[in-house]
Amino acid sequence: MNAGITFRIVLACCACATAALAVADEALYQPVDLRRAGEADRRFYLSGILGSSWGTLTVDEPPSVNEPLFTAGGAAGMAFERESGRLRLEFEARYRDPIGATFADADSSTSLRAANGWSTLVNLWRDVDLTDRFGVYLGGGIGGGGYGSSTISAAVPAANFTINGGGSLGGFAWQAGGGAIYELTDRITLDLGYRFFAVDTGSITATSRQAGVPIETLSFGSGFSASELLFTIRIYEPFRGWR
Repeated sequence: MNAGITFRIVLACCACATAALAVADEALYQPVDLRRAGEADRRFYLSGILGSSWGTLTVDEPPSVNEPLFTAGGAAGMAFERESGRLRLEFEARYRDPIGATFADADSSTSLRAANGWSTLVNLWRDVDLTDRFGVYLGGGIGGGGYGSSTISAAVPAANFTINGGGSLGGFAWQAGGGAIYELTDRITLDLGYRFFAVDTGSITATSRQAGVPIETLSFGSGFSASELLFTIRIYEPFRGWR
């Protein structure tokens, strides 16, 4: 083969190789969204929840009770990746502290108590990314909730008259709210959020007595609502080994 032709073939091969290396180099150093790299379209997660509830317990006739309460619980959900964040569908269960108060004046006293607070909700949240790590979200949920035991008592000592009764307060529950999120790693997210939570009115049955003798059975409508500030830690793919 002619030496000149051979030389030109070698030069052509070198040019092709150089072009291929340039393309590979450009692809290698192309900026990528590290938080999204390698993530599946949907991921399972578990959440732990702690917070404060500014609760309001209402009954038809006595004054309403307003108290700060401790609340805690957890959630299990599925996050679906979207272009600007995530869509999260989850099941949440929470506990709330007892709530109650006694109201008294010179002639009478009334006591209202509720304990074993609970709620189970199906929530839908929409995360919106503001930066690679920070974001906000809005959403809400529906389900059931209430207090496992509620009691009401009233007394008018001068008339030897009392009212005592109780029952469980529960029914349809809902919540709505939003918050801010910080993605500590691709698998751990911190969440500070606000919720307004409410339970439909239930009823408490009580018996009035005069000098210990039953007079009539009474029914009091009762409800619970709360403004809640919650801190949540969310762990994606919790059963996968840590690298």
